[in-house]
Amino acid sequence: ADAIVAAEPEPVEYVRVCDAYGTGYFYIPGTETCLKIEGYIRFQVDVGDQPLNLSADNDSDWDARTRGQVQFTAKSDTEYGPLTGVIVMQFNADNASEQEAILDSAYLDVAGFRAGLFYSWWDDGLSGETDDIGSIVTLHNSIRYQYESGDFYAGLSVDELEDGFYKSGEGPNNVGVAFGVGGTAGAFSYQVTGGWDFDNEDGAIRAMGTVE
Repeated sequence: ADAIVAAEPEPVEYVRVCDAYGTGYFYIPGTETCLKIEGYIRFQVDVGDQPLNLSADNDSDWDARTRGQVQFTAKSDTEYGPLTGVIVMQFNADNASEQEAILDSAYLDVAGFRAGLFYSWWDDGLSGETDDIGSIVTLHNSIRYQYESGDFYAGLSVDELEDGFYKSGEGPNNVGVAFGVGGTAGAFSYQVTGGWDFDNEDGAIRAMGTVE
């Protein structure tokens, strides 16, 4: 009788660490693309009457809200440098019935060019994502180029202005341009941001500096 030869087991491809782009990345099995998954959970409590509630029965004791955010960052090498894709999902809940899921960012980035849905330089604030410095709408579908060299950057973007204030008789999908220049010098950080709304024929410039 012929000898029975057992088939060799197929090799198992375990998840490999990718250290080419920093910590936290791993190779997607079967590809040379590196993926990083990160996020945070925030629990916020407001105590006392709500200041914007002008009704006579404004007797709220407290208001609790929870946010969960997850970010997926994928990177792979190209002849033009690393190609980066980012998706950020945000989930907010005021209670069991009042909840929302939003796409916070989704963009592609290569060789200094970025295209997709992302926050403009106007949202680079003093204290991160919890600040409030009067820049109301900062998330746009945009195309931009940003040059970076050491502790300096400069860039220009074309933004789709679809949220905000419109001229009478006109709708959204207007064109805006913005620029950002900034960097660090020792403990000092600086940033100059400007923008122009072609539909409203109006613009603004902001300069900020911080010392750590």
